[in-house]
Amino acid sequence: MTQRPLIGVMDSGFGGLSVLSEFQSMVSGVDFLYFGDLKNSPYGPKSKKEVLEHTEEIVNFFISEKCTSILLACNTATSAAAFDLRSRYSIPIFGMEPAIKPAVTENPDQKVAVFATSLTLREEKFNLLERSLGVGHVLEPINCDGLASLIDREDFSGIHEFLSPKLKDLHSQSINLFVLGCTHYLLVKPYFYEFDESLRIYDGNTGTIRHMIKSLNLNSGRDKSGSEIQIYLNGGGEQELEIAQRYLNSYNRDARNYVR
Repeated sequence: MTQRPLIGVMDSGFGGLSVLSEFQSMVSGVDFLYFGDLKNSPYGPKSKKEVLEHTEEIVNFFISEKCTSILLACNTATSAAAFDLRSRYSIPIFGMEPAIKPAVTENPDQKVAVFATSLTLREEKFNLLERSLGVGHVLEPINCDGLASLIDREDFSGIHEFLSPKLKDLHSQSINLFVLGCTHYLLVKPYFYEFDESLRIYDGNTGTIRHMIKSLNLNSGRDKSGSEIQIYLNGGGEQELEIAQRYLNSYNRDARNYVR
């Protein structure tokens, strides 16, 4: 009997659940193993070496669990570790790509705010993308170190206090095109729209999923029998598992003005 594909999905915390929720709704005959590395979160302020080490440990865990492919559903881990890991492991390893290209090509010469961690913004991967598109003059990097931890804790008042001054500043500059360069931020997109319903927000989730479906020759279309989803939290207990289930079950990308 042929083994159903088992995709390992990792993140520093709960952000990757935004990808997993959408992924399981787009494929059939696929199971998932989610790894949330709460013990070592947040990844954003860490060095590239530290993030690479943590990510490689998770990759080895997925391999030991017989995963058939791996998704680094964490922009920071992708920036720090994807290239190196792909060169040393035979298992297919996929990562997240900030949706900068569609944002700038569909809105030429308009300013675009890129919300991401400091590590993502300073990594060569981001700089290469910026240079290849020749769009450095229109990108407004927004360092959001600390936001992922607030999301992992469901600290909604803290999330509001964190985002409010950044959104007010961007509003004062008439910037309403946003790229969410961290999968965590998709979990709280209603906070963005509460501030301004006219925002146009881009992310890399759907593009990454479609790329994986094509590359792995997966069956598209939701499986009526459902996918089996196992959640493993490194450093989490029952309370954290309940938070994970809430995010997984409540995530909905089909919000107004949400650009796929």
